[in-house]
Amino acid sequence: MHAPTLQRRTVSGSAQPPQIRLICLACSQDHLSQYRAWSVALNDHIELVTVNVLAYGDPIRSLPLHGNHTLIDSLIERLQVYLRKPHALFGQGAGAQLALALARHTEQLHPGQTRHLFVATSDSPQADPAEAAAGLSVPVTALYPSGSLPRMLGWHDHSGREIELIELPDAAGDAPQLNQRLIQIINTHLGLLSL
Repeated sequence: MHAPTLQRRTVSGSAQPPQIRLICLACSQDHLSQYRAWSVALNDHIELVTVNVLAYGDPIRSLPLHGNHTLIDSLIERLQVYLRKPHALFGQGAGAQLALALARHTEQLHPGQTRHLFVATSDSPQADPAEAAAGLSVPVTALYPSGSLPRMLGWHDHSGREIELIELPDAAGDAPQLNQRLIQIINTHLGLLSL
């Protein structure tokens, strides 16, 4: 395991072992720092896996992901051990589209193991007709900044299951409040999956 690329957080001394993994795709150093800070705030039943996507390629230049599978294939190869067991995916910005593509591929390789997809602050990608017809069979929670709801509605085209749209507080002056809200949402959703 290469520490700068992939990091895990498990809870030592916890009464229960983690029941689900949250795989967070970090497309910037800020995202890496943000996810590392989450490790102490997530509920004990959640194991955090932070992936430094930059170690595998430039996520921005890989967009759109249609026909460009190099980055996704690299991530799948590296994350195989985690994708075989129950997990949720989280991505924001370019990481949201990577998380969607990773969920689609994982659904074929390990059916039923992706339990939830969280996407944040990313306009919905264009859905090609084949993808729209075979919607992702995973619940999607799309988190968006105030005023950007119209750009988020297209995420519905990618899901064959329920989609939840949640407006986030304006983070211009209060990043800790935004992080606290994201952690509450993740803990609640993944807590329900663990029942």
